[in-house]
Order: sequence, then structure tokens, then C-alpha cells
Amino acid sequence: MLSIERLQEYGVNTKEGLARCMNMEKFYFRMLGMGLKNDSFDKLEKFLVEGNLEEAFEQAHALKGVVGNLAITPIFVPLSDITESLRAKKDLDYVALYKPIKELRDKLVSEL
Repeated sequence: MLSIERLQEYGVNTKEGLARCMNMEKFYFRMLGMGLKNDSFDKLEKFLVEGNLEEAFEQAHALKGVVGNLAITPIFVPLSDITESLRAKKDLDYVALYKPIKELRDKLVSEL
């Protein structure tokens, strides 16, 4: 089961995340669940696989805000990099860049 300590082991800045949720742990975990289960993760993956970088940017940008507000740093940092690369229309293997984000997100969701 996901706990504050377990989140910290993953590198989540729980102090910041909790502060944004008025230090209410139950509320923070509810927001984490909603954020991590956000269907934009699946949409982002779909658009990256399809090579639809315009739509992928929109999803990545939206998710960046969600995970940033929840202080899910180990997802926020690489997602920010992907977002900025998409914004700049860089020719990269976005599917490979997204893979560790998906793996961590799936791990966190499984522990909720």
C-alpha cells in the first residue's frame, strides 16, 4: 500500500505535495489517485506511438501541471523534458523517453 514513506522512497516531494493539499494526507492521497489515473497518460502514449506530436504535446503539457501540483518529481522532471522537446518539435524517440514514466506511473497506481 502506498504511504508517505513509500512515496518518498520513489523520490516524491511529499512535503510540497501535502502543503498544496493543506497538509491533509487523506486529501493528498485522493488527489494522487485522481492524478495518477488521469487518462491523459494513456492518451499521451497513444499519440506518441502514432507520431501525433501536436496532440502529444497537449497531453504532456496538461500532465506536467497535474504531476507538478502533486510534487511527483520522478515523473514531473522527465515529463517536463518531453513537454519542452515536443514544444520545440525535436526529432526524438518519444516512446522510449515515455517508457520509464509509464512504468513508474503504473507502479504507483498498483500500490494505491
